[in-house]
Amino acid sequence: MPKQRQTCTRCSMRRQKCDRKTPCSRCVQNKEVHLCTMEWPSGYNAAVHRKYPRKSSPTTLWSSARSSEGRIPPLDGSATPQNGDPTWPSMPFRQQLPGEQIHGHDIYSTAPHSTDGQSALPTTASTNVDFMTYGRSDNTDISMGSLLQNKEEYERNQALVAQSLNQNCTKTCSDGPASNSFSPAAQSVELSHLQSLLPTKEQVLQITDYHDQCMAYWVGGIYHAPSFRKALHAAYEDSQEIDLRQHDSRWCALLFSILSAGMIGSDEAVSASWGFSDTDKLRLSREWGNCLVSCLHLGDFASKHHVYSVQAILNMHTSEHLVGSTKEWATYQATATVVARGLGLHKLSPHPEDSVSPLEMTEDQKEAFLQREIGRRLWSALTAQDWLCSTSQGMYNLQKRHYTSVLPRHFDENTLASIQDNMTPSFTMISNYLNEVAFMLSRYLDDMLDAPDLSAKYNVVLRYDAVVRALSNEKMPRFLRHTSRYDPAWPRWTMWARRSYRASAAHKVIMIHQSFLGKSFKDPRYTYSRWACLSSSKTIIETMEERYPEEPQWWVEQAFVVTAGLCLGLDLFHRAGEGHEANEGKDGVEKAITILKHWPTSSVANHGIRLLKSLLQEHTKKQDSSGSKDPEFPQNMAPQALAEAATGNTPVPQAEPPPPDNTVVEDPWVGTDFDVDMMSFDHLMDMPIESN
Repeated sequence: MPKQRQTCTRCSMRRQKCDRKTPCSRCVQNKEVHLCTMEWPSGYNAAVHRKYPRKSSPTTLWSSARSSEGRIPPLDGSATPQNGDPTWPSMPFRQQLPGEQIHGHDIYSTAPHSTDGQSALPTTASTNVDFMTYGRSDNTDISMGSLLQNKEEYERNQALVAQSLNQNCTKTCSDGPASNSFSPAAQSVELSHLQSLLPTKEQVLQITDYHDQCMAYWVGGIYHAPSFRKALHAAYEDSQEIDLRQHDSRWCALLFSILSAGMIGSDEAVSASWGFSDTDKLRLSREWGNCLVSCLHLGDFASKHHVYSVQAILNMHTSEHLVGSTKEWATYQATATVVARGLGLHKLSPHPEDSVSPLEMTEDQKEAFLQREIGRRLWSALTAQDWLCSTSQGMYNLQKRHYTSVLPRHFDENTLASIQDNMTPSFTMISNYLNEVAFMLSRYLDDMLDAPDLSAKYNVVLRYDAVVRALSNEKMPRFLRHTSRYDPAWPRWTMWARRSYRASAAHKVIMIHQSFLGKSFKDPRYTYSRWACLSSSKTIIETMEERYPEEPQWWVEQAFVVTAGLCLGLDLFHRAGEGHEANEGKDGVEKAITILKHWPTSSVANHGIRLLKSLLQEHTKKQDSSGSKDPEFPQNMAPQALAEAATGNTPVPQAEPPPPDNTVVEDPWVGTDFDVDMMSFDHLMDMPIESN
């Protein structure tokens, strides 16, 4: 006599282990207590209930699903011819019941049907076993028709949501499927937030005009100001506000970039005339900078490359250090290089129409000419920024042999008339000269890395010291030289640029000698480096002592002053007594602090003030506590190390004899780079500024 079954029908059909309780735990867990039984309603049939589903290969799965008895008819209701396809007798499809149609599509469920032509009797869900609902109840009908129905309902609901949110896709979102990280609802909310942060029309026009007239020269004219101004007026039309939903988000990013740079870079009196206080300057500049980033992501700038994205990121370089977002800008600068390559800006080689005067071109030729020149300006700015930071970072990414783009031409921004002489101011004359200086710094880094020993490295320093001085005397455009006569008819920015580039030339000398400044305090062989750094620092202090009315502030000029103050402050710690040179150096540090106070809204200037004041305080403590013997200059240039070496309770490290010429021995402080052109100033900001 066969043994009585102790496994419930549900676990048996699932091929699962049953705990043989009544009801079993699996049925309780699956909420199928009412189905848990050991009796087969229609009788037990081992050929059906114990047979495993036939395994089909991926290539025959679809043909097997369309078997003679379980074939799914087409969605249009047309019949399919019978054939000899294999069937799944253990998992047949249920025939369509009358009236089971939704939106013209059949719904297919999974109950077995009769094979003798008679209609199937209603059965419980326990017999509904197929490859889609195996082991599940019929509470959820997973079928082709229900899936289509759910899809249509989802689309209708999405349309209602979009209509209720008044979601109008921007131009960048309408040309293809959205691939950014914003959902439609989040995109609508973000655009509404950006819209609320826009100032009034009058303020927008005032800030953009100030940026065009007073600040565009610093970034080399990376966008054509007359064209942008025309597009801005067209965006406003007769309205008093811009609907950001109707414009390219990447163009909006450029707009917010200009607003942020113009706000933080403007003189305090100028921003007050616009209706903004000093507190508003920093807050709004940060908010508009965040709006820039949001617009870039809304426009999916990483995959949909456009020149607006590169312009917005590069223009942010004028303000990000002032508000303290240096690391973020460095990240986006690297992204801008990738976008520029995607646009082919590195392949703008000489063009046949480059020799044609823009005044003789047609409108289409002028448009193509502007696109080529703006692309060349952008690539020149990207390479210059990469090379300028090479000495700070110890590496650079872009090499001349990896691109074919030529330097941009010189022409008037409004008339497009060519400029031939270097006494006529133009944005590109400044940017091309800066590009040459930056390339010189990259070659200096390569030669320093190739030098085998300390003596060879110092020979490289002396050689490039001459190169830097020759560049400022021979290659600098004549209208930038402080020795050239100033023409009052020139644009206002030329007066500011002349002073800035004189300080920049002195700063480049410090960059060349900075690795030997610490050694120059101990080894007379490197005394020239000490003299070069101190004389350049005094030149920077003298040049930046006066600030002109309505002159914008540049973080790099403030960094020049901080670097000069650091060099003079370090020299103070190695001079004994109160001699003339010591007093002169102390006065220079105090002047640097006074100059930095001209920029109360700059984070760079504020931290530079704290840093230099800390140096003076520690020098005063050193003078008060000094006995018959002055403490030696410490190995570490950080203010905390200076404080420890200057106090009487801290042991003073003994000076070591000069290393031999054939041995490369670097002081521990050499790794601390006080070239503050970019990332290195962040390193200084991380240093402790208070003793104890």
